[in-house]
Amino acid sequence: MEPVRGEGGAGKVNFSAPMNFSTVFKSDLKETLFPDDPFHDFKGKTLPEKAKKSIQYFVPIFQWLPNYTGKLFMYDLLAGVTIASLAIPQGISYAKLANIPPVIGLCKFLNVFM
Repeated sequence: MEPVRGEGGAGKVNFSAPMNFSTVFKSDLKETLFPDDPFHDFKGKTLPEKAKKSIQYFVPIFQWLPNYTGKLFMYDLLAGVTIASLAIPQGISYAKLANIPPVIGLCKFLNVFM
């Protein structure tokens, strides 16, 4: 808040009336649940457009799937292979460290896909 310059150059702070509890609570709750406010441009939109935007917000696959390409799939596949090449030996090593059969560590990694 910028100080308001009065007579003699002294700074004065403009104190407005404090907001009541319900206004502050509603604002904080809205910011917590919807930090990017997906509903800010709903005014003037038709019901199908509002429904589409709501679904895209709560189920993000509907937003990015239409733009998903084969090239992006190749990047995702490479990322998955990279993670698997690190996680499989890690699971086996932790199993050996815990004195259990290494197959258990491998099964723990494969359990992620189920």
